[in-house]
Amino acid sequence: MDQNLIIPENYPEHVTMFLGQDLYLINEPKWYEQIESEGGNKYRFLNIVSHNHKEIIPPANKDFFFRMANAVQTDRIKMDADGFCVINVMDYPGLKWKNLEQIFSPKYCIFWGVDPHAFDISCKFYGGAKINDCKITYVDSMAKVEEDVTLKKKLWEIIKRMFEIPSK
Repeated sequence: MDQNLIIPENYPEHVTMFLGQDLYLINEPKWYEQIESEGGNKYRFLNIVSHNHKEIIPPANKDFFFRMANAVQTDRIKMDADGFCVINVMDYPGLKWKNLEQIFSPKYCIFWGVDPHAFDISCKFYGGAKINDCKITYVDSMAKVEEDVTLKKKLWEIIKRMFEIPSK
């Protein structure tokens, strides 16, 4: 059955008939046993995106993302495709941080244009948070950061602090 049986999407005028004038949308938590991802997650560097492309990393932003990830080099870490993990949360409504911790065990996490508050994480925009030994930051979408030199510099400063990369 391929029908979408959600009343507000098919017949928005009927919502008020059933519910009156007040409509409250509830983001109900849902647990996922598996989440499709790209990357090997060797260094437990989780990147969270949300978009409607078929590929996990949007094709237009792949070069930017890989350059950024490959720039993460320390005496302990040499980031490559095996080191990070990228997920698209668009396909996982109700996903919460505890579920992500269970599956990916992240030590580092970037929310790319995805509000961490939806995952029950309190983190300011271009700020940081630490939850269970995981360093988290919230930045603009990859597309927006890629086209703005100032945002790229800001992101790089955050990444250097996150991974403890010494300044040259």
